[in-house]
Amino acid sequence: MTPEQVIAEVERYEAELARIHISFKRTRDGIYIAEGDEALYRQYVHELIDLYNDALGRNSYSAQIAHEFQNGFGYLGSASLKGVENILAVIRASLTRLRRNPEMLSQKQNQEVARKRENVFLIHGRDEAKWRELKDIIQTEFHLNPIILMQQPDAGAKTVIEKFEHYAETCSYAIAVFTPDDEVSSGGETYLQARPNVIYELGWFCGRLGRGNVMLLLREGTSMFSDFGGIIQKRFTTNISEKVVEIRKDLEAAGVLPTT
Repeated sequence: MTPEQVIAEVERYEAELARIHISFKRTRDGIYIAEGDEALYRQYVHELIDLYNDALGRNSYSAQIAHEFQNGFGYLGSASLKGVENILAVIRASLTRLRRNPEMLSQKQNQEVARKRENVFLIHGRDEAKWRELKDIIQTEFHLNPIILMQQPDAGAKTVIEKFEHYAETCSYAIAVFTPDDEVSSGGETYLQARPNVIYELGWFCGRLGRGNVMLLLREGTSMFSDFGGIIQKRFTTNISEKVVEIRKDLEAAGVLPTT
């Protein structure tokens, strides 16, 4: 969402809560929230907290709103007029500040873009020595953040594919290491190819990021699929370090690294 869209959303919630505020029923026995507004009030507060967190990251407004909400109920468990007033005051104070400094709403987005640009997903098969070599190059040579799926926490994912997609979405570039892991026999011929997961993940990134943001490091002796002919390829004989200069140039061309 753009800063203008975020501000418009906060204004919409302010208007809804203001309507709930003026709709409170005043009787001789007390002041009560209007019938049907209780559920809406709870819903709006939770949505507002999510909106502030999504737009600003860690912030004081969502914490203040949560505090006022938790303490804004009467002895019968119903929302109090004062509780709604206090939340409205927080919203209005935030709107004043956001209108004056809309760049606040761009800071989190800019930070996320920078973080995503630094994340490089490493696709690999069984050859542990090669992906560890590539990981070391990405970290020490280029000062980027290599994402190795097996080294990441599950993050609530129930399947490997869910976990893969969760972390893949955080990356701006992917490098696949094709090593001769599987022996395949077809049509009387026997050849060596990369693991199926490597092939799948490479295809996923080609579709999501485009071929210009995907690199293929191919160890000699590994069969190559014609479908991947348009992807940037680097063929190495023994070590990935043979291609460090070429890797750097392609990362620079993709905007992942600044041009030297």
